[in-house]
Amino acid sequence: MDLKQILKKNKAPFVKEWFRATIDTYPSQSAKILGKDVNRFDNPVGAATRETIEEVFNLILEDFNQEMLEKALDPVIRIRAVQAFSASEAVSFVFALKVIGENILDDSLIREFDKIVDKIALASFNKLMKCKEEIFLLKATESKRRIHRAFERAGLVAELTEEDLLGSKKS
Repeated sequence: MDLKQILKKNKAPFVKEWFRATIDTYPSQSAKILGKDVNRFDNPVGAATRETIEEVFNLILEDFNQEMLEKALDPVIRIRAVQAFSASEAVSFVFALKVIGENILDDSLIREFDKIVDKIALASFNKLMKCKEEIFLLKATESKRRIHRAFERAGLVAELTEEDLLGSKKS
C-alpha cells in the first residue's frame, strides 16, 4: 500500500489525534473547554479547529499546493494569530502530525510523510505572517485615525480621506 492509501484507511485516528494534540497546545482549562463540544455555536474555536484539521487532512489525501494549504489552514491560523502564541507556538500543532505518523505508519513511509508535514508547516507559517501583517496594518490605521481626530479637534489639520489613512497598504 502507498502512503495515501494508508492515510485514507487511518483518517479517523489521525484526525482525532491531531485535533487532541492541537487542543493540548492551549492552557489546560482552555483545552478542556475546546475539546468538549465541537458545536459551532457553543464552541466556535473547537469547531473551527476540527473542521480545519479535517480539511487539511483531506488535502493530504489529494494533490495539493501551497495556496490550497494556506486557504485550508486559514481559520485556525487566524485564531492563533490573535491569541498569546509566539510564532513557533502558533504553528506547532502541525508538527504533532509527525509524532502521530510515527505511531501509525511503517518506517518506510515516515520520510515521505514528514515531507508533507513540512509543507503544511511552511504554509502555516506563511499564513501566520500574513495574518500578523494584517493585524499590524489594522492597528497602525486605527492609530492614525485616533491621532488625526485629536488633531482635527484641536484645529491643527484639515479632514483626511480614507485613502490617506490607508496609504500604508500601498507599499
